[in-house]
Amino acid sequence: MQNFECIMIAIFVIVATLSGYINSSYAHIVDSNNTQVWKNPQDNLKIEFGYLPEKPVIDTFTGLAFSITNLQTGEHAGDGVARVTVTNGQRLFKFENVSVQNGDFTVDYLFPDDGTHQILLRLDRNDTINLASFKVFVPHQSPPDLLSNNHNIIIGVGLISVVGIITILIIRKK
Repeated sequence: MQNFECIMIAIFVIVATLSGYINSSYAHIVDSNNTQVWKNPQDNLKIEFGYLPEKPVIDTFTGLAFSITNLQTGEHAGDGVARVTVTNGQRLFKFENVSVQNGDFTVDYLFPDDGTHQILLRLDRNDTINLASFKVFVPHQSPPDLLSNNHNIIIGVGLISVVGIITILIIRKK
């Protein structure tokens, strides 16, 4: 029983340490070189779109952030429901019924291919439907070098540590 408790404590410590390296999602547009703006004077609406990282990586999450504001006052628009569609002309992916709270929302997308991708937004608010279109360019990339990423090294060391601790505990038990 004591070995089991040691194993559980070791796993807990490693998981707690590694969880600090997981990126969290944000909702408001941060000033960057890739911010795009769509304006609708008829509905007094401005939609800002940005994405992080600024150079998306294939098969890695990219945060697609939207901020909806009043065109005249700059104040955040109220709540609504959004549909975000991502396409490169061949593939199509939809985020349905995305909740828009206080005018901001973010969706995380894994771009499967390089090239230019179109981001289509349908925003339903009160009695209006607004459509907007934005572009994201995903540069061509060579395969990743697993040792160049500090997160991969930390995760690898953590896994090796867990296996080592379990092995030592099993050998001591015999």
